[in-house]
Amino acid sequence: MATAKKLPSGSYRVRVYSHTDGTGRKVYESFTAPTKKEAELKAAEWLNKRDRHSRNNMTVHEAIEGYINAKEGVLSPSTIRGYVRMLRNNYTDIENKYIRKLTTEDLQLFISGLSKKVSSKSVRNIYGLLSSALSLYMPDTTFRVTLPKKLNKKPLSPSDKDVQALYKAASPELKKCIALAAFGSLRRGEICALTYGDIEGNTIHITKDVIQDLNSKWILKDMPKTSDSVRDASYPDEIISLLGTGEKNEKIIKYKNPGSITQCFTKLRDRLGINIHFHQLRVYFCSIGAVLGIPTNYLEDFGGWRRGSNVMKQVYQNSINDKSIKYSNILKKHFKKLIKQNV
Repeated sequence: MATAKKLPSGSYRVRVYSHTDGTGRKVYESFTAPTKKEAELKAAEWLNKRDRHSRNNMTVHEAIEGYINAKEGVLSPSTIRGYVRMLRNNYTDIENKYIRKLTTEDLQLFISGLSKKVSSKSVRNIYGLLSSALSLYMPDTTFRVTLPKKLNKKPLSPSDKDVQALYKAASPELKKCIALAAFGSLRRGEICALTYGDIEGNTIHITKDVIQDLNSKWILKDMPKTSDSVRDASYPDEIISLLGTGEKNEKIIKYKNPGSITQCFTKLRDRLGINIHFHQLRVYFCSIGAVLGIPTNYLEDFGGWRRGSNVMKQVYQNSINDKSIKYSNILKKHFKKLIKQNV
């Protein structure tokens, strides 16, 4: 809030922004008192009253929109883009209700209606955003609702045979992408962000990502999906040779964006009759690591997962560097054998 200023008359005045009128002119409220403290107290009381009135008259749509705007600076563009999409598509039944008048019954009926249209995971995501917005503007209010049961679907892992077939039949450019994902657990955006300066011997440093901004435009982000995803991936000699050489800042993969990788991969897998998504190549990497006896915490590090995340089984050991090299070499040896079988 603005500080009170002393007037020529000896009184103190505080000017507080109120709103912008139809002509674009900013309108201010003025509070004058004999002392600085009194003037600022009057302004504070007016602001508090205005904010209470604003919250009492805030709709569900306005609350979610306000929450998204408040979080825009700290959440990733892809997360914000997902929130905006949910706000646009999923709250039509309650978006015009005033949040102060919402009841547990209102929200339970909303959830039950959603459950007939979308998956249990989507229901949880949609309600999660709404709940966060309500907590921001009504922290003293609690709603007790029942969400649909979470289905623990385990992603199917491609087999060695599937990966071999895809790798062998892929174009040179797509073959690089398959190798980077299946043999090192890189995500599509991480693959598109790679430059030849990221390669050091048999190691690739993953420090960047290509993502979509709020306008669905592909942009380069100066770090991967999470801080845990900043990591090194070690590859067999054959994969490093496959990637070729170039200038330090030259892109390794020539596809325009991650979407292009998906399009080309989908055409290949459909042609071969292998029903998997590109992202499942990361599942393959993890599954093979487990089969080869690599401890979970090392696989989490190699794949850029947070320790103890829901993606991997929670463990409590710390990586030791020489052990990490040992298990990395086990993976490289397996993938090297797999590649040679295709020659």
